[in-house]
Amino acid sequence: MKNLRYSLFLLAFLPTVTFSQNLAEKLGYAKDAKLIIIHADDVGVSHSENKATFEALKKGIVNSTSMMVPVSWSAEAAKMAEEMPDLDIGIHITLTNEWENFNWGPEAGRTAVPGLANESGHMYKDCGPVAMNASPAEVEEEIRAQIKAANQMGITPTHLDSHMGCVFYGRPEYLRSYLKIAEELKIPVLLNTQIVEGIIKPNSALFEGINVDMFPIIDQLIMAEPENYTSGMENFYTDALNNLKPGFNVILIHLAFDDEEMNAVTAGHDTYHAPWRQADFDFFTSEKARELIEKNNIKLITWREIRKTLEK
Repeated sequence: MKNLRYSLFLLAFLPTVTFSQNLAEKLGYAKDAKLIIIHADDVGVSHSENKATFEALKKGIVNSTSMMVPVSWSAEAAKMAEEMPDLDIGIHITLTNEWENFNWGPEAGRTAVPGLANESGHMYKDCGPVAMNASPAEVEEEIRAQIKAANQMGITPTHLDSHMGCVFYGRPEYLRSYLKIAEELKIPVLLNTQIVEGIIKPNSALFEGINVDMFPIIDQLIMAEPENYTSGMENFYTDALNNLKPGFNVILIHLAFDDEEMNAVTAGHDTYHAPWRQADFDFFTSEKARELIEKNNIKLITWREIRKTLEK
């Protein structure tokens, strides 16, 4: 099965050099610096995911993560985060539940946001049913509920992003709520030119009153596709780092161990499964990955650092 969670992210990107160069200078780098965030999605979804992610954050070159709040192991992730007070951790806004045998419902509760729950009370498996059933008001309530729950677990998010991209490719109103809430919190969001040009500009009236210009725009968003997994993750990531261009870059990865728990969570899926996540872990905790960063003069940055530029 081809997982399309970020396929639209990986289309050709329009240039955003000017803004990214300004971001580099704001962070104290040369305007043509190669900036990168190596970001681990989905922390909280399982114990295996948590163990692998926090090990990579401590020992590898992974320097950012975001937490899925409605899932079973988010409290453990928050507890692990207490050991890393400067951790770059955001909220992975979750509107879907893609796994076959591992289910969760909306954080706000199915009564409060019925459009986000199927007949079993769980979230829908993909973004399409979300867009068909969940009103913009329900999605905004759920985003706020997830942030509030994270706060109660001791997490002050450094940024927001979106699980499976449903905030971006559901309804434009979902994106408006995402940006509005981030503006209120004065934190950055995952946002690239494709979203700005394809969603925000065509619906400019909808986004009136939101300072979209405050958010840094990603020049290149890199994530392995099924064909990359088939041909070898090490080859894919090596090529990506060797050919990284100046500007603001983000590599999205998914970390877990290829163990019994993670195989049970991802059962029935032939992408983003336990072996895939183990391959991500193996590369980004390797000495080779660290050497590629140094050889290519790539500067590791975090959403936490970017947030400080917004606060100024």
